[in-house]
Amino acid sequence: MGWVEVLINKQHLLDNARLLKKIAGDAKFFAVVKSNAYGHGMIECAKIFLEAGVDALAVSLVDEAYTLREAGIKSDILLLGGVMPKEEEAAVKGGFEIAVSDFYMLEALGRASNRLNKRVKIHIKIDTGMGRLGFLVEDIPEVLDVISKYKGLNLVGVMSHFSIADEDSVEAKEFTEHQLKLFKEIIQKYKFHNVSVFHIANSAGLLFYPESILSGVRVGIALYGGIRYPGLKEAMSVRTRLLSLKYVPSKWGISYGRTYITKAKKRIGVIPFGYALGYLRDFSNKAEVVINGRRCKVLGRVCMDLTVVDLDGVSASVGDYVYILGGEEQKISVFELASWCKTITYEIFCQLGGNSVRLRRFI
Repeated sequence: MGWVEVLINKQHLLDNARLLKKIAGDAKFFAVVKSNAYGHGMIECAKIFLEAGVDALAVSLVDEAYTLREAGIKSDILLLGGVMPKEEEAAVKGGFEIAVSDFYMLEALGRASNRLNKRVKIHIKIDTGMGRLGFLVEDIPEVLDVISKYKGLNLVGVMSHFSIADEDSVEAKEFTEHQLKLFKEIIQKYKFHNVSVFHIANSAGLLFYPESILSGVRVGIALYGGIRYPGLKEAMSVRTRLLSLKYVPSKWGISYGRTYITKAKKRIGVIPFGYALGYLRDFSNKAEVVINGRRCKVLGRVCMDLTVVDLDGVSASVGDYVYILGGEEQKISVFELASWCKTITYEIFCQLGGNSVRLRRFI
């Protein structure tokens, strides 16, 4: 069964998508499946979300969109990352909707659509405070002028992105409300005739700022249970197996750097899972795993391919399953893993779900 097994609970994904779709109401629902569906498996998750009733999918890269098409998926697909130079024709030919965030991309798509004599649906992205991709507010008149020059550019969407909606401080709330107010003012001022979808709500926007649910929403992390909200369920479990176990004496250093020294004779186990497979080095001396229903602490530094765990008082044998995330009785949550290394659930899912040396099963 391999050294690392990623188990994805299909029912949890279905339930999450249906709950979120209900909250979104009539808004066009873009299910975000970029980056291998946050480590969960892009093609399979896309099919599950479409089964649950989502309206469209969103990815980052042209290659991801073509992978979905080659898998027989016919729904609308939005390219959130836009296109790189020389990808314009492939994107236009694919019939994808494209988020456009700068003038180079806008002009390149316009020229490609004219060369191919094929209309391309675009969403212009406005930077309301994210400070990443997107046109500034003062660019909008020029953006509309450029679009009018190319008969192949079909403006169907206007979008923006929250920068801090998933945090609960007073500052975060105020800035999120500022971004939403600015976006609504832009919509009101420029009218954007024939645009069918306006969207700024991400997962946090959908769940915590219902006023941000306009004619569209883009939902990612919530689909996978990586945001705290009643009814949402984590879908991913990750497990490996015990490679070795032994006793070591008192005052024995464990792993590189001797950051953990035993105080008495101790039983330890070694698992074939380390930072090369996404088990972050920051988990050293902090994280826990589950073996036969018991929580066991990580001892010493996480290595490239191996990690040591504490087996004192635990009934365990070589080959037993070790849950890194999830578990059958005691469970390791994605929120715990994120807190142990001071990161976010997105990174944990992407690291542990990964693409390499994985056996992925939907259960």
